[in-house]
Parts: sequence; C-alpha cells; structure tokens
Amino acid sequence: MEILNRILNRISGRLEQQVDLQITNKTVIVFTLSLISFIVFLAYGVIKSIQGITFISGVLLVSSFLALCNVFILSFTRKYRLCGILITGLIGGIFLLILLIGNNLAFELYWGGLFPLIILPIYGLRRGQVATLIYIGLVIAVMVLHNLYSSAPAYSPGFAAGFIGVCLVVFLLMYLYGYNENYNRLHLEKSILDSRNDNRQKDDFISKLSHQIRTPLNNLTVVSNLINKSKMDPEQRDLFETIIASTNNLINVVNNIVKVSEVKIEKELSAQVSFDLFSTINNTLKLFHDQHKERVSIQLHVSKNIRSYFMGDPIRIKQIFLNLIENIIKSETKENIEIIIDVEQVKESEMVSELAFILKCPSLKIERDEFGNFYGKPDPSDMTEGADRIDEFFLDFTIARKIIQYYKGDLDIVTEDNKTVLRFTIELKKDPRFASKKAEPEKESSKLLPGKRKIDLHDASILLVEDNAINQKIILLSLKNAVRNIDIAHHGKEALDKFGTSRYDLILMDIQMPVMNGIVATKKIRELESATNAHTPIIAITANALSGDKETCLAAGMNDYISKPFHVDILVQKMKNLLEVNE
Repeated sequence: MEILNRILNRISGRLEQQVDLQITNKTVIVFTLSLISFIVFLAYGVIKSIQGITFISGVLLVSSFLALCNVFILSFTRKYRLCGILITGLIGGIFLLILLIGNNLAFELYWGGLFPLIILPIYGLRRGQVATLIYIGLVIAVMVLHNLYSSAPAYSPGFAAGFIGVCLVVFLLMYLYGYNENYNRLHLEKSILDSRNDNRQKDDFISKLSHQIRTPLNNLTVVSNLINKSKMDPEQRDLFETIIASTNNLINVVNNIVKVSEVKIEKELSAQVSFDLFSTINNTLKLFHDQHKERVSIQLHVSKNIRSYFMGDPIRIKQIFLNLIENIIKSETKENIEIIIDVEQVKESEMVSELAFILKCPSLKIERDEFGNFYGKPDPSDMTEGADRIDEFFLDFTIARKIIQYYKGDLDIVTEDNKTVLRFTIELKKDPRFASKKAEPEKESSKLLPGKRKIDLHDASILLVEDNAINQKIILLSLKNAVRNIDIAHHGKEALDKFGTSRYDLILMDIQMPVMNGIVATKKIRELESATNAHTPIIAITANALSGDKETCLAAGMNDYISKPFHVDILVQKMKNLLEVNE
C-alpha cells in the first residue's frame, strides 16, 4: 500500500501543478483502475491456465499486458480520456467475451453487474448514462447470441432479468451519488465566487476610500508646508502645529486601513504575448539604476544556453523584480548596495523552460509568517533621518511570491554569512517563432549603463496630468519655486495630444482620470517613444496606495511613484534624479 500511495501521490502531485482538481481525480481513478485490472487479469489468467482453460487464460494474460501498457501511456502522456476509454473498453470486452462463452455465471453476474460503478466516475453523468445503456444493450445481444448458437447451457430469463436489474440498481445509486456530488460542487463554486466578489467589492471600496481621503490629506500637508510659520504668534503656531499633528495621525490611520487589503494576482488579467525576457528584466533594473545610481550596483549574469523569447506577460515579470529589488534597497537605507542576479536553466522540454533566478544581496532582516510570506521591519536607527513613515521601510515580498506561484514556482530567502540569497524558479512557455534564439548576456547587461544627460529642474519643461482643479493648484503652488514651465493636461487623452506636439523633459501623471487613465496613457506614450528611441521620465502622483499599485505603475512604464500625501521635497528630489540620468 505504501508503494501504491507513493505512485498516486507522484501522479497527482505532478498534475496539480498543471490542471484542475477534477481532471486530477479522473486521472488517478483511471490509473488505479488500470493497475488493478492488470493485477486481476494476471491472477485470473494464471488460475485459468492451471485449470487448463487455455483460451480464456491467453485472453486474460494479453489483457493484463494491455492494462499495464495503459498504465505507462497514462503516466507519460496524461491523456486520461483516451486511457479511460481504453481500460473500460478492455474490461467490458473481457466480460462480454466470457459471457458469450458461458462459464462461471455467478462470477460474471457479480462482476458484470458492477460495471456501471466503473463507467460513471470516468465518463461523468451524461456520457455515463449513454455508455451504461450501450453496455446493457450489448449484454442482452450477447445473451441472445449465446442462447442461439452456443452449445453451453442457455441463459434463463430470470438470470438475464436479475443481471440487468443489478446493473440498473448500481447505475442508479452511482448516478444519485454523482448528481449529489455535482450539485454540492456547483454550490461550493458559487459560494467561492460570491466570496471573491465580496472581497473584490471590499477592496474596491477600500481603494476608493483611500483615494478620496488621501487627496484632501495631501492638500493639507502641502499647504501646511507652504505656510510661513515665522509670521505667526505663539498661540497661532501652537494651533497650527496641532493641525499638522492631527493630519499626520490621520495619515497613519489611512495607511493602516490600506494594509487590510490583501494582495491578489488575477490570472485572467495576465496577457499571453511574445516578449524578450532579458530585455524586460534589464529595462526594469535600469529603473533602479536611474533612481539610485549613487548607491546601488546591479549585475545580471545569464547562462548562455537560455533562449531569450518566451510567451507570457512581461508586466508580471517586471512586477517580480520591482518588488524584490525595491525591498532590498529599502532594507539598506545608508550603505551602498551590490545586487548580483544569476539566471540558470533548471530543465527544458519541448514547450516549456524552467528557469532559476538567484539574487544575492546584503543581509536582510526578514521573517516568515505562518502562510509562508516574507516580511521585515528595520530598526528605527537604520532609517534615514527625517523619515516619519515607518511603512516606507516595511519589507513585504508578498506580491513577488504570489506572481512566482502563478508561474508554478516559489520564493525562498536564506540569510547566511552577512549575505542574503533570494531564489525562485518560474516556468515559461517557449515562443516557437524564436526557437533557436538565445540570450546574449554581455550585450543585454550593457543596457544597464545608460548614456548621461543633465537638465536643471528649474529650466525643465514639465507636463502635469491631473483632472482635479484643486490638486492642480496645490502641485503648481508646491513647485512654483522649483520649476519655471509646467503645462497641464486634464486627462490621459489630452496628455497624449500635448505629448505629440510638444517636447517635455518630465511628466507628472495622475492615475484615476476620466476619458483615459494614467496607466493607459503611460503605455501609449511608451509605444510612441519605441519608434523614436526617446524616453521621457514619468512619475506617478496618485492617491492609489494599495499593495501592488506601485508595481503596476512601474510595470506600465513609469519611472517612479509617489503616493499622496507626500512631502514636496521628496517629489522635487525624485524629479531631479530622473532629469540627471538617461534619455
């Protein structure tokens, strides 16, 4: 039994990674039935051989061999429907042959009457009904032929009626069981779907609530920074500082509300397109090089035998590296960081490649919760001076782990010898159009070293894309001393029109806007730039601050992200960083 359990676990474990539970169950049933048939046919054939019944013995021994072949076919091809038809046809055929010869009637009644017990779990209710009726019709036909042409004792009407009655009773019981199981399964699926809809509505509500609260909070924060405290008397200054403290407390409340929302990776949102894996990774790494060029060094090493083009969703791949590397950078707030990324091929089949990604970085202070997710929170002494939001330094690898699991892998993080190694594997479908094209590691890595330019922020041409008039005024007031030229677009479509007629050095992009949102506008801008080899930095300024929102913005092609409420100095510094790096 232990050996059988290991075999079944191996088959079901391999299948669970690729197909749903219902197909896995049917495959296990077909496999078990084929294995039992092999043993029964072999034993029964040996017994008949000892009894001197040569013909039946030979048929049973051949059938045992065919049942064993069915086991191997199922193991290697996983075609459970074909193998199910083969094994049920073999069992039914053996019984009909023995029934035609006319030996051991009691045994045949017992065995043949249970045949619907085999048919229904494999074929399902509808096809099982048809298969059972065909089987009963063949049994009646075989009995008639036996009574007309065989010299053996004829089957009596009582035997035929009893046998058919047993078949019908077994069929009815199995049908009721299957119907009840399907009803319960559909009811459970409906409950799960309703629960998911409720959770989605909850997340939408939290997202909208966060957005609505953060926008006026940002206005309070920015305006309070613009007010000159030196012109206030002590009583006014005290009241004003109370307003600021209350605003900061409200910000912390909003942040805690946001953390209630669980990270979800929706499979139906994932595109299946051809993409260059290593260009996707390099473009993502270049974002960090642009933002942290003074203290972050990233090296990418790719095994030469790995192809470059795959089928899948490049945004998901970007999100993995955005989440991982961003957390690594947040963990080391003061020291220089060196990150080494190695890409190796684990195994390869005709359709799929399994790749291993190993990221080596300085030691991370992280823990693993009961659900297997990795979290970390640095000591207050490790944070940069003036940081008043601890969540900016809170490490959370949940987004990356969920996407990796979607690609049939898992994330593992190990810290030893003052070094942390993050390792994960993913399965990617090969793009048949680029069957022989391999990655060129040295050529790809050179993309991490962009050309330099430097534009002074004061002289830069900025496009602000924001639909809210109050928000426009607040940002303009915040930047009036730092930037001389700021154009305004009220939605993404207007931003595209302005982008097509004017040259901008940097774009400040809101996300939730009418006509065209910021994500779509950014993607279209990047599509336009792909034909000209130009690159305009884009910073997302948004009240969207749920888990995964930042990764979504960066994966869409934005260079940086700042959530409301924000400090003007932080926004200005982000703008300066992007204006000093590559085109």
